[in-house]
Amino acid sequence: MEFDDITEFSSETSAGTIKIRIMTLTNGKLVLISDSKSFRLGLSAMAIPPGQGRSEPTSIGFFTTEIESTLVRTLAERIASWTNQTCMLVVGMASLTRERMLELMSVLRDHLLT
Repeated sequence: MEFDDITEFSSETSAGTIKIRIMTLTNGKLVLISDSKSFRLGLSAMAIPPGQGRSEPTSIGFFTTEIESTLVRTLAERIASWTNQTCMLVVGMASLTRERMLELMSVLRDHLLT
């Protein structure tokens, strides 16, 4: 089953193969990231792009703690800025480190901006 508003791809990273599914909604993007064969709930963040009176995106994290919250929020904020759309991001990975977040950011930037 294929849908025009859903894209799915995988990428090789230092953590192994990462699956990414991007759903384009009428009011934003839902991005799912997984390091396993199936998608699952995990670290989550919602971000809105920069707008009137704000030069930077705004975000909030869900199901996150400490450094993971900053990492997943940063990634959601970048996606919101690149697409100029609200972004809901769900990262179902065993471990999210700064290095992995930067790898994910590069993969997503290449996909969304090219």
